[in-house]
Amino acid sequence: MIEEPKKGMEFNSLEDLLSYYKSYGKKCEFGVMKKRTERGEDQTARYITLACARGGKACNRTFNVANPCPIGKTECKAKINALRSDRKLRLTTVHNIHNHGFSPKKSHFFRCNREVSDAIKRVLDMNDMAGVRMNKSFGSLIVGAGGFENLPFLEKDCRNYIDKARHLRLGAGGAGALREYFLRM
Repeated sequence: MIEEPKKGMEFNSLEDLLSYYKSYGKKCEFGVMKKRTERGEDQTARYITLACARGGKACNRTFNVANPCPIGKTECKAKINALRSDRKLRLTTVHNIHNHGFSPKKSHFFRCNREVSDAIKRVLDMNDMAGVRMNKSFGSLIVGAGGFENLPFLEKDCRNYIDKARHLRLGAGGAGALREYFLRM
């Protein structure tokens, strides 16, 4: 059971605070984002604001007026502020009132709740090296999990991971090696 955040709660580190508020957001069915962070001279977080993911104003970037993009921002004011004192982060401000509805069936698809585990990353790497296409690899993960709703991530998260892994495999000087290969050809 995760208790509601209250003014004066203390956390040992920024990671503890983030994991607590993400867990609370997942339980209460809203997404969490870092809104503002100030770091001290030693690069530790001195002040942090965590907010509802639907906070802020939506900028309208629609180029086609006939087909507008859905807007997820509602200027929600729900947030917590934490200040470092005595090597601990202490909550100084807590606003828990949201101005939007919640999505109980979609809460695990919020960006803050999606994560590809290390075991899945190894499977994706092996399939990628074997030449298995991403949609086939993701399909096998869906079957293994017993359905799409049982996976804690989306296909896009898998694609992003593989793109990053391929870029790292190419390594430093990879562009030069590729150029040399084409020159030899």
